[in-house]
Amino acid sequence: MAKVGRPPVENKKYIKVGFRVTEAERDRLLAYCKKMNLTQAEVFKQALELLYKTKP
Repeated sequence: MAKVGRPPVENKKYIKVGFRVTEAERDRLLAYCKKMNLTQAEVFKQALELLYKTKP
């Protein structure tokens, strides 16, 4: 019988990260997401990559 479901993923994303922000910070984030057509997670990942590239 064939396996059913999605194929296994190499880098599983099972860790959830949460943090508090001000209303103004949330509004800026949502506006940026809408303008760039990105999810909040994508913006976070891009910001993290930028920090790693610019800071030692």
